[in-house]
Amino acid sequence: MKYRGPSAFSSLACWTQCIAVAVCFIFGCAHAAEIKIDRGSKGDSDTIKIQGEIKTGDEDKFRALAMGSRKATVLLDSKGGRLGPALEIGKMIRLRGFATAVQDATCQSACSLIWLAGEPRYMNNFTSIGFHTAFRTGKNGELTSTPTHGAIIGAYLTRLGFSDKVVLFVVSASAHEMHWLQKSTADRLGIAVNVRSSLGPDTAMSDFEQALRARAAAPPDDARAALLYAKSAVAGYAGAQNNLGDLYESGHGVPKNDKMAVYWYTRAAERGEPTAYLSLASFLAEGTANPEALVEAAKYAGLAFTFLPEGRNKEQAGRLTESLGKKLGQADKKRVVDLINQWAPLYQEEHLMGDTPKK
Repeated sequence: MKYRGPSAFSSLACWTQCIAVAVCFIFGCAHAAEIKIDRGSKGDSDTIKIQGEIKTGDEDKFRALAMGSRKATVLLDSKGGRLGPALEIGKMIRLRGFATAVQDATCQSACSLIWLAGEPRYMNNFTSIGFHTAFRTGKNGELTSTPTHGAIIGAYLTRLGFSDKVVLFVVSASAHEMHWLQKSTADRLGIAVNVRSSLGPDTAMSDFEQALRARAAAPPDDARAALLYAKSAVAGYAGAQNNLGDLYESGHGVPKNDKMAVYWYTRAAERGEPTAYLSLASFLAEGTANPEALVEAAKYAGLAFTFLPEGRNKEQAGRLTESLGKKLGQADKKRVVDLINQWAPLYQEEHLMGDTPKK
């Protein structure tokens, strides 16, 4: 999966390995998808699970379950399959008013078109939702697309109420590539998406607070703190992501690793954690005269100063913003202001750290 972060430096902190393109978008694979329903308790939503390759006949299986459900969330985990059955499933989802969700899973090609039909749509921190145009596999294994494929998908998306921008995003990727959907891209395209963590916020917060106590112990138990921060960070809590970055930067409880420090700082910044803005700004500004690094550092310093509450961290952000400004020309200062004005987190964390000093 290729991840696109918020800055030029996110290449230090991202995956670059691409998931292979499924070759079953038009011609199904040998085994049909597994489609089953988990009934909710009285008044609760049912869950209809679709897992595996979409094949002819799966639309009938889905219809039989959907007609017996008043309210449902369709949980998807599929690398694609036949186009026709997928579009029929998507149409039924929209007609029934079902939600769609991808959680800790991959949904690409035909599956992603099903996901778009949901109202509302859900994804989480470890979701991969990918789009490309439909294609046929020739006798020699070559992959070919035709205008008809694009027209069919375009008509489907238009019927669902999506704009031309969304249609172009979906069909403009060739059979050999994939357009991965991030929350920021969805916002830009006008695709409403709800992002939720794999684990509940109470669990993530509890692990974070236990990690704080482990570090405050006498002597500090940095190894335990690192494990707890990692568990909370993977669950999506921005405060733990920032503090795990601190441990990687300092080498406490984990091997010192600057790339991992930037990785976790960036993840926390993407969730709107102001302390992570300061962490990134301090890291990027340290010992460099590179203009691009200084611009990026100044951007995060400005964000930190803007969003941190009154206290030591805000004061530090103000001093850092001032010192970086002295190293930048007028054109670069304007770029910094533009970057700050354009900034939007991929997901705004509800539970921020406040003014916890960076250790």
